[in-house]
Amino acid sequence: MSADSRDRVTVDLRGLALAVKAHAAARNMTLAAFARAAMVDALKQAEADPFHPSQVGGLDNSQPVKLTLSVPMRQASWLVEHARAAGLSYGTYLASIIEGTPAPGSLGEAVGAVTASTNQLAAMSTDLNDFVRLLRQGRSAEAEKYRQRVMSLVDEVRQHMRLEAALSAEVREAVRWKRARPSPS
Repeated sequence: MSADSRDRVTVDLRGLALAVKAHAAARNMTLAAFARAAMVDALKQAEADPFHPSQVGGLDNSQPVKLTLSVPMRQASWLVEHARAAGLSYGTYLASIIEGTPAPGSLGEAVGAVTASTNQLAAMSTDLNDFVRLLRQGRSAEAEKYRQRVMSLVDEVRQHMRLEAALSAEVREAVRWKRARPSPS
């Protein structure tokens, strides 16, 4: 069985359906959750730990698993809204919350800020080129009108670099780079 296939079982309850459904309902569980709990109990009674890697062929923490949640509508709406705003799947967004890592919810805003800053730097580049050209030509009186703009250049470049660093950090968090496995040669 491949690593990404789902473990599924179909069971003929042979007349036990009403009793099993009643027990699951009494415990406020779905039928599937009740069945899994019963199997875990059976494995424990057999002195096997179903979650121990040696029992299940090794658990891979990077391998996604399907999780079904029942939450109130308000929280479900919040999750959908924030995951969509971040451009992430519900699972990836929820995992980032559980891990305590910042979800890149402001990624679009950060891209907009960096784009605006880049446009501003492009305009400043033109002013700087004009300033240097006037200085080379010995026209310092005309270059004086660019003086204040050139003096603010350092501050604006530093601000741009801060925006760029913040965006890069968010992108690194949003995109989980996987190292390429070396090819056997």
